[in-house]
Amino acid sequence: MTLGSGVEGSAAHRADVERKAEIVRALMEVANGADAVVAQVLSEFGVPSSVASTLWALAPGTEPPTMREVAARLRVDPSTVSLAADKLQSTGLIARQPHPDDGRKRTLVLTEHGHELWETLRTRLHASGLFTGLDTQEQDTLLALLTKMRKPQRP
Repeated sequence: MTLGSGVEGSAAHRADVERKAEIVRALMEVANGADAVVAQVLSEFGVPSSVASTLWALAPGTEPPTMREVAARLRVDPSTVSLAADKLQSTGLIARQPHPDDGRKRTLVLTEHGHELWETLRTRLHASGLFTGLDTQEQDTLLALLTKMRKPQRP
């Protein structure tokens, strides 16, 4: 290896590190905009924004998860999910139901009121302008890329 290639490699490494930092910065700015919309809707439904991640884990159209599954997905302690579930249940947004295959487990399911909240969230996020400037194809590409990032490949 020549001295020149080491310098070029180092510059390429720094550029790679900087690019990734810029991607994270942009993701966080977009997330902050989305969080503001979500927090507004949650407050209208009398729900603290601290339960937002648990609520996202219960998206309509997904299998009702157990609290342990939600905790694993969110990488938090199960007691954190239990507290969030208590808050969501006290506002009538979710219910705890027996697991269809294992009666010892409980799943978290959206109630009718919970589905109303989700519809309001979808409507407000659509109207928020977060996706202004991205056409349908770009939105599809963004979703595919973020989905790929969410499920990192194991070496």
